Amino acid sequence: MDKVDPTINMSGENSSTLTPKSYEFEFTGSGSEYFRIWIVNILLTILTLGIYSAWAKVRTKRYFYGNTHLAQSSFDYLANPITILKGRLIAVAILMTYIGLATIYPIFEPLLILTLFIVTPWLIVRSLAFNALNSAYRNIRFNFVGNTGQAAKEYIAFPLLILFTFGLILPYIRYRQTRFTVDNHLFGDTRFNFIATSGAYYKLFAIVFVAMIAIGIIGFMPMANLGELKEDPEAMMAAMAVYLPFIYIAMGLVGVYAQVKLLNLLFSNVTIADHQFESSLKVGRMLWLHISNLLGIIVTLGLFYPWAKIRMARYRLQQLNFLAATDLNSFTASQSENVSATGDEIGDVFAVDVGF
Repeated sequence: MDKVDPTINMSGENSSTLTPKSYEFEFTGSGSEYFRIWIVNILLTILTLGIYSAWAKVRTKRYFYGNTHLAQSSFDYLANPITILKGRLIAVAILMTYIGLATIYPIFEPLLILTLFIVTPWLIVRSLAFNALNSAYRNIRFNFVGNTGQAAKEYIAFPLLILFTFGLILPYIRYRQTRFTVDNHLFGDTRFNFIATSGAYYKLFAIVFVAMIAIGIIGFMPMANLGELKEDPEAMMAAMAVYLPFIYIAMGLVGVYAQVKLLNLLFSNVTIADHQFESSLKVGRMLWLHISNLLGIIVTLGLFYPWAKIRMARYRLQQLNFLAATDLNSFTASQSENVSATGDEIGDVFAVDVGF
């Protein structure tokens, strides 16, 4: 890619008047390559009773990072498998302790669940920090500087208001959690910013809610004639044969729509310095990928999974651009401390969702 002069263009205009240069993300991985990594990871993880899973995680991430390119440079995943294994062993030990205590002393199970709920903000922060510090682009590491107190506010305090607001606060919670995640990430010493508004989330959630209500009304229309249908089992079966697939397909379409719109809303509103990302995923294309990937996995009894993952990664990156106002080399690295992998692996075991 040609470099962008950070100060002037050919006519002598300063950088504030320059049109941003669009850099396209590119994914160069292939299904056959990833299949070899994937199948070896599975076999060795089984043979080592799960110990190799740490190396499997690193190999997978390094493959996807290394095949993701921006401006002719790839990303790097730098985590040490030994560090991940130590964290994972601690996580498994905590999980087994929880299962053992809950089995022997069931009365303590609510207390254990409450304890996990309370430590969730710490797990989220540790996981985000570990993954950020072990990710790099052009030898510049990412970082995450959010703290447990902030995470507790976003993931405990605000969600507690759901019951008191009859769920109306859900879009605002999603907005705040996304903003917390983005705003506390850094590339080198430069902070990312999330510029979307909560109103955009309310608009999207309203569209999805109305669609779900409409599907529910149409889907349960046979119930209006339930008395008549009970007397005619064949008619009831015919009605169910029509309405159940409709509900399933319609709910799936709404789910894909929500996924695409949330991803576009996220990435198209992330900025760093004077630069901005732009995501242009399409609902139709994403729906086709989900359907064809699912059919491929079913037909091949799961062996198509590597190709499905590659296809999805390629499409998502093809639709992501980086609008640079200045030369990408303007970013500089910042010093960062080593972060333990423990929080990340405990989060994996207990299925704490910290992704964005």
